[in-house]
Amino acid sequence: MAGEMRRLLLHSCCGPCASVAAPAWREQGMEVRALFFNPNIEPPVEYERRLEAMYTLAEAIDLPLEVVAPEAAGDETQPALEVWRDAGRAAGPGDREGRCRLCVVMRLFETARRAAEEGVPSFATTLAISPHQAHDQIREAGLMAGATFDVEFLYEDQRALFPRHYEESRRLGLYRQPYCGCALSKWEAWHERQARRESRR
Repeated sequence: MAGEMRRLLLHSCCGPCASVAAPAWREQGMEVRALFFNPNIEPPVEYERRLEAMYTLAEAIDLPLEVVAPEAAGDETQPALEVWRDAGRAAGPGDREGRCRLCVVMRLFETARRAAEEGVPSFATTLAISPHQAHDQIREAGLMAGATFDVEFLYEDQRALFPRHYEESRRLGLYRQPYCGCALSKWEAWHERQARRESRR
């Protein structure tokens, strides 16, 4: 049908990033549905804070939201949460690039799989607004996932939107996390903040 909106399943890492990414895709004529699937987020209390922020955002901007619990994804032999933890331990603290690649691959493959199951022709991720993410990893993982499940991965470098997520988080009262997600990233973020404090002395 002429003029019909294209449907997009948007992997959403958190409410603040989705607060600017979802409207940006809508401005391009997309009918956006958000997917919250993030087995990397630890500890459980942090996961709940970020999930609550997604619910708050979804209600505020009328964004359909699908939540997939970490223990509900994966195959019959091992849930996604265990897969992620095993992968994180295997990569270890010395292989940040490998650990982050595995994390992005896991989340985008699940998004592509669900898009295919639900008949949604395209998918994207809010990770594309972050200057802290490796965008080559995002593109690579998204294209592989799209090819695997025969859905289109839409990548757009949205880093220019990143400053606006601070404003939207304040406006909507969204919790904004101090680290990426996994336990190792929390440790790394703490040490990076300490190093910045030391450099200012």
